[in-house]
Amino acid sequence: MSEPMHCYRHPKRETRVSCATCGRPICTECMRQTEVGIKCPDDARLPRGARAGVMKPKQVLRSVLAGIGVAVVGIVFVAVVYRLPFSWLLSIAAGYGAGTLVNRAGGRNGGPIAMLISVVAVATPFLALRVVPAILMGVPAGNLVFAIIPMVLAAVTAAVVNRQV
Repeated sequence: MSEPMHCYRHPKRETRVSCATCGRPICTECMRQTEVGIKCPDDARLPRGARAGVMKPKQVLRSVLAGIGVAVVGIVFVAVVYRLPFSWLLSIAAGYGAGTLVNRAGGRNGGPIAMLISVVAVATPFLALRVVPAILMGVPAGNLVFAIIPMVLAAVTAAVVNRQV
């Protein structure tokens, strides 16, 4: 079994229960039973629509870390994908996967912060490997579009996954 956690409001109390929304550990005194599971007092007060898009600092940090991971993996992805046929479709699929990863890392809240993190994480490898080098080499604007379109498709897809529901 997993190690017991300690309630975020009562650090001396051990618990094995965590909030269904934010994941913080809560003791039996703090937990609130809702229609969608056990929640901490903070999350139980607000209806789902009021919480969507509101991220706690730990959720933002996890989203940023996931975004950094997406950007690092994206460098390899961009280097390989441009050699394959259907790179535009693969860019859309990669944007969806990256956006989903950032969304889940941030507690599935979505919203503007998660959208921004996803877009920057997805666009960075495209900019670093394709767009900026093409501009520096003086590639004509007509050919530059072929480097920009997959980036835009991936970034928009990642943002849509993180939209506020």
